[in-house]
Amino acid sequence: MKNNRLLYILIIFLTAWCAILSSELADVRNREDDTIINQYEVNGFSTDFTKIIEEARSAVVTINADGNILSGFVYKQENEDVYIISAYHGVSNVNSILVTFGASYTVNGELVGHDIFTDLAIIRIRTPYLIEALKLGDASLLKKGEFVICLGTPLSLDYQGSVEMGMVSAAPLQIENTIQVEEERYSYFLNMIQLNSDLLAGYSGSPLINMNGEVIGINTMSYNNSLVFSLTINEARIVADQLIANGSVERNTFGIKGTYLKDMYNYEKSDLNIALDTLDGIYVNRVRETGLAYAAGIRTGDVITTINGESISDLNSYLRAVYAPSEENSFEYIRNGEKVNAVIGND
Repeated sequence: MKNNRLLYILIIFLTAWCAILSSELADVRNREDDTIINQYEVNGFSTDFTKIIEEARSAVVTINADGNILSGFVYKQENEDVYIISAYHGVSNVNSILVTFGASYTVNGELVGHDIFTDLAIIRIRTPYLIEALKLGDASLLKKGEFVICLGTPLSLDYQGSVEMGMVSAAPLQIENTIQVEEERYSYFLNMIQLNSDLLAGYSGSPLINMNGEVIGINTMSYNNSLVFSLTINEARIVADQLIANGSVERNTFGIKGTYLKDMYNYEKSDLNIALDTLDGIYVNRVRETGLAYAAGIRTGDVITTINGESISDLNSYLRAVYAPSEENSFEYIRNGEKVNAVIGND
């Protein structure tokens, strides 16, 4: 009887011990799972961004133009010539341009071309080192709400390689800009990306990078220190190539601001009496009286379908028409459901 009692006590003790041990093991396992989950979430989020930054930062530079600090990035390299894109307003009318890679490698730069309309400048340096250029993307594929990263140097070289994160508010967005050139005043429309974040002085000329690590814009403009805009890389690369080849830019001044039909809802088309099966074209929201489109008879409310034989369906096709100068320009457009053809010579 006594032995049976001891056996019962031993069984109860072992059962309780197993229960306690199982509970402890479960707690440890839960803590390990929490650690793994938290580590995965933190590192997974960080790694996506830090990888992009790490791959891009070697090609992002700081530019010191007579003490004025701005940013830029490597666009291409041909032998020992490295071409850097930056903002023209920061390097205009200066005596010296110093380009710094990383924190210490500094070389003299030379302004080889600029474009006042897009505020782009091409700076050339010579180096024996191979410096990989940044990858270029396509801003016409951007969607509102996409995350983007800006790498640059705000304020001074002490903050070289700083990073800002933002979101695309609108793209591509056509905004009106006005500049003064000597006694003449020019107003025109630019294809820009609107951002939701403020950028400090010094970020001018810095690359705007998407989550694929591709440059999709160049930060060049802000309004009232609140709205920040980046020139689309689609336009910037065309301008940059012409500046490198010729030192100047040729373009057609159509003077239109519009909405691509592919970006319109069917009810918008219906309200504007545009046939729903009309997929290519740009609806003219505004047309400047000094532009070629106005001279050709195009007015607000028209739908331009082709320019110089180029079907206009998106930003890229429109830019091809803008930057393919010719002695005359032909337009096909729709007005009140009727197709119209017009030809106008360049000034």
